[in-house]
Amino acid sequence: MNSMPDLEWEQLLDIDDSDLRLSATTQNRVSPTFPRVANYDENPIRKIPGPAGIVQIQKKCKIADIRYGVDDSVMATQDYIKKVIDDVGEDYDFKSGPWVRTVEYVKADGGIVIGCFADIKKFIKKGKLEKAVAIIKSCTPNVLGDLNVTLKDVSGLISGTIHHKVVDDLRFEKKFTVGAVLILKNVSVFSPKQSVHYLNITIKNVVEVFSKDIVALSSDVGCSGSGFEV
Repeated sequence: MNSMPDLEWEQLLDIDDSDLRLSATTQNRVSPTFPRVANYDENPIRKIPGPAGIVQIQKKCKIADIRYGVDDSVMATQDYIKKVIDDVGEDYDFKSGPWVRTVEYVKADGGIVIGCFADIKKFIKKGKLEKAVAIIKSCTPNVLGDLNVTLKDVSGLISGTIHHKVVDDLRFEKKFTVGAVLILKNVSVFSPKQSVHYLNITIKNVVEVFSKDIVALSSDVGCSGSGFEV
């Protein structure tokens, strides 16, 4: 799919935030947080045990009214989220322990999980992806000491590189394996072509990593397959 030799784009992505020079006009940046939304679970539904309960929770997730605001661009985002929810189906990746724990983590922070990789151009602002929650589907070390990865969110797949400073950080030791889930923010997007995109993940982009062996604390696994509302 990508006509550039692997080594060439790996070298282009092997850039840490500390390597970039700040211009004189650089303004103070505000770290993005997961959007706060109201709690619409005012009339809780009694949970049904077993498989029927999973279906019940999935239906509840699908009808959730996820609100960001009222302008046209936000309404378009709402439509996209609903499409992602409908398309995910019974994908096991979104029922795994680390994914459910990630959903719980973001939910506790008042946020929501959405998919953006399938139509990433709509989510890029000034060359960056404000936030992403994704599963590692493949990871391979390259000659520069970075990790070449394929990431999967609830909408699709994307390739990228995790910088060697992240890999070597003791906080994330041995966590970057297939099946682990990443919470990312302000990730630089490298686009050699209009239809080809790569993520350049540095230490400042990593909010949290949930290893593949982590166990879910919640039984609400149905929401893990389609995002969630708080």
